[in-house]
Amino acid sequence: MLYTASACGDDRNTGEDSGEVVVDSWGGSFQEAQSSVLFSPFAAASGVEVVELSDGENIYAKVASESGEEIGSIDLIHGDASWLTRGAEDGFWAPIDYDRLDEASLYDDARSEFGVGILYWSFNIVYRDDAFGSDRLADWTDVWDYALVNPGRVALWSARPNYTLEVALMAAGYQPDDVYPLDDSKIEEAYASLDRIKDGIRFYETGAQGERLFTSGEVDVAMYYGGDAFGLIDRGEDIVVEWNQGVYTRDYWLVPANAPHYEEAMELISFALEAQQQAEFATATGYGPVNPASSDLVGVGTASRLPSTPSNKARQLSYDYLWWGLNDDRMLEQWNAWLRG
Repeated sequence: MLYTASACGDDRNTGEDSGEVVVDSWGGSFQEAQSSVLFSPFAAASGVEVVELSDGENIYAKVASESGEEIGSIDLIHGDASWLTRGAEDGFWAPIDYDRLDEASLYDDARSEFGVGILYWSFNIVYRDDAFGSDRLADWTDVWDYALVNPGRVALWSARPNYTLEVALMAAGYQPDDVYPLDDSKIEEAYASLDRIKDGIRFYETGAQGERLFTSGEVDVAMYYGGDAFGLIDRGEDIVVEWNQGVYTRDYWLVPANAPHYEEAMELISFALEAQQQAEFATATGYGPVNPASSDLVGVGTASRLPSTPSNKARQLSYDYLWWGLNDDRMLEQWNAWLRG
C-alpha cells in the first residue's frame, strides 16, 4: 500500500513525535531538493523526524564500518547502484518490504530484493555551445579528438572507474551494445584509450567541482551529470547535453541490516515512490522517476530532459551495476594506481 498520513494513525496526522529516520545522502543542491520535495513533506505528514547526513562517496564505507555492530547509526541511504550488489554479498542490507510498497508502480529494473529505485541519472557528453558554434559533438570519439588538440579543456569524472571505463571504450569505437560484458581485454583497451588523452584531461570527483569547471570557463567539454547540466542551463550557462552514448543508471534506497528505525525507513521509501512525489522530484532535479505514472505528471519540457524518457534512454548505455558491484574493490585499486602513474 502506498504511504498516506491517515494510514499511520492520528498521532502522525497531528504532527506529534512518532520517532525518527536517519537518512544519508549526497549533499549540495541535490540534497536540498531531496529535503524540500521528499524529506520535509514526509516529516510534516507523518510526524517522523528526518535526520539528514551528507556523507556522499563515504556512505558505503561508513555502513561497512558499522556492519559488525548490533545497531548502527543510519536507517536509510541513497546508494549507488553498484553498492546494492556489493553490500548484499556482505550482508549489509535489510530486505525491502514490498508489502509496504506499490510494487506494480515501479519499473522492473528499479526493484530488487535489497534495494528499491530512487531515480535514474546519467553521465553525458556536456559541452559549451559557445565553444563549438555550428559544430556538434556526436559521440565520445569526438570528445577524445577534441581533447587531443585542446589539452586542459576536457574534464572526466575520476572518483571511481565506474562509468569512465565505459566512456573510454566508446571513445575507442565500441558501440553501446558492445561495451558489456566487461572482461580483462576490454578493460585493457579502456585504459589504453584513456592513456591517449590522460596528460591533457582535467579530472574531477564531485558534482560541485565539475560545475565550477564549467561556470569558470575552464573547460569546454565534460563527462558530466545530465541532470546537473540542465540545472546549469536554467541558471544561464550556454551548454548542450548530448544523449547519444550517455551512460544511464539508477540509484537505490538501501536500508542497513542493523538500521535502528526500519519501519520509519520503509515509510519514507513508500512516500518517496508516490507518483506525485516522483514527478515533483524529477522536475526539481532533472533526474528520471522510477514510477512510470509520474511521466503523466511532468510537462513535455521536463520529460525531454529526463534520462528515463524512452527516446533518451534508447540512445544510451545501461550501466551494468551487477558486474561493478562484484568488482568494485579490485577495479578501484587499479584505477587509483593508474591515476597516480
